[in-house]
Amino acid sequence: MGDPFADMAAAYGDRPLFRTDDGAAIAVAALADLAERPAIRACQRRLVMCLCDNDPGGALGYLALMQVGAVPMMVATGLPEEPLRALIERYGPAFVWLPEARVPAVADAEIVLSERGYCLLARRPAACAPLHETLALLLGTSGSTGSPRFVRLSRDNVLSNAQAIRSYLDIGADDVPVTSLPLAYSYGLSVLHSHVLAGSTIALTNKTLFDRGFWDFMRDARITSFAGVPYHYEMLAKLRFGKMDLPDLRVMTQAGGRMEPALVEDFAALCRDTNRRLFVMYGQTEATARMAYLPPENVAVKAGSIGQAIPGGEMWLEDEHGDRIARPDGVGQIVYRGPNVALGYAEGHADLARGDDWGGVLHTGDLAKRDAEGDFTIVGRLKRFLKLFGNRVNLEDVEAGLQAAGHQAVCAGRDDHLDVYLAEATPDGARQVKKHLVSHLKLTPNAISVLAIDAVPRNAAGKILYGELNGLERRTLA
Repeated sequence: MGDPFADMAAAYGDRPLFRTDDGAAIAVAALADLAERPAIRACQRRLVMCLCDNDPGGALGYLALMQVGAVPMMVATGLPEEPLRALIERYGPAFVWLPEARVPAVADAEIVLSERGYCLLARRPAACAPLHETLALLLGTSGSTGSPRFVRLSRDNVLSNAQAIRSYLDIGADDVPVTSLPLAYSYGLSVLHSHVLAGSTIALTNKTLFDRGFWDFMRDARITSFAGVPYHYEMLAKLRFGKMDLPDLRVMTQAGGRMEPALVEDFAALCRDTNRRLFVMYGQTEATARMAYLPPENVAVKAGSIGQAIPGGEMWLEDEHGDRIARPDGVGQIVYRGPNVALGYAEGHADLARGDDWGGVLHTGDLAKRDAEGDFTIVGRLKRFLKLFGNRVNLEDVEAGLQAAGHQAVCAGRDDHLDVYLAEATPDGARQVKKHLVSHLKLTPNAISVLAIDAVPRNAAGKILYGELNGLERRTLA
């Protein structure tokens, strides 16, 4: 397997590495030039916190750091100043690569390089704790960019998953993906990795689906593939995507949580009628990005399924005792084995010296059943979290925060919708809870319902009976 970061020129030849929404074409030579800068080369085997937008400075900076063997730590560019400083304090990066506008948020650092609207900051004093020799990348678990927990990935993790994705999507040098997802998100970064491996030209834009310029760029750059989470597809349906003239688009991929089967069926039919391929995929940051996919020929007939393991991976179900479940339609936890399974978690700089904690095996926390043809369908989760528009939200954390604020709160819901049950609630209190969660979780108000109940259901031992919430009398307050 080739290393896309080692010799980009060999992969690209005369093809542009990037096309931008202002009409520019950026050659791979621009990356080679950046990677040769002494300040970038000084980052070799050093931890570099990266705040990268979908623009030339962000993408070139990330790839240059990977090329010289730095260890990027990917953080959302919009992370507020206080949690950003807390992450810097906890992980002690030697360098920070970020947009010029965010430079004031980093204390005790000097600018050692400015390039394309970004700055490389050298921190004083720099952390000197060791990094494990296999550590190559840190990614936050989806939706937790302000959380101290990151996933530790090796170069083999990144490359093996990029190769598997390239294989089952049949990505070639003539493919042109658009950056519809942030680089700090494992799904968005996997789009970059898998296409760089194939020598594809990547179309860079920070515009969203709601910007007219995004769709102009889709046509002008002759975009061939689009990647989205369920929320994106819900918005596409509202934007009358089926009526749009996008003659070059031939592949659509979906991951980041369960999409409603009816919506899957709608897009499967649309793709069939427009000679496109729709791939439904399943993954976690703990497995770099992808673990399973449902090929286009099965999407229409198995809407709701995640398919089978990616090339090079193996997936099975285990019961509560850790025994494999062999019978069809038996429900158990998904366990995955593959070279893309991360080394483990980190919650601070000291953890970056750790080696491989997981040994290539990941217990996902997702409950599923497997049909007679070997395809998996997720039916629930062991741990209490939701995927809200591609971001993973721990319901226990949300509850703890509300309870600390004095609310008798219990959280439940489904993908893309959070239900908050409040006992002894007032309308004003419910509105304040909703306002807080909209801001804290970065969600639209329609994604949250605050419901009044008489009392939180509990068993004799005092444990909350979450299974009884749906049967309770309740009224919507906000």
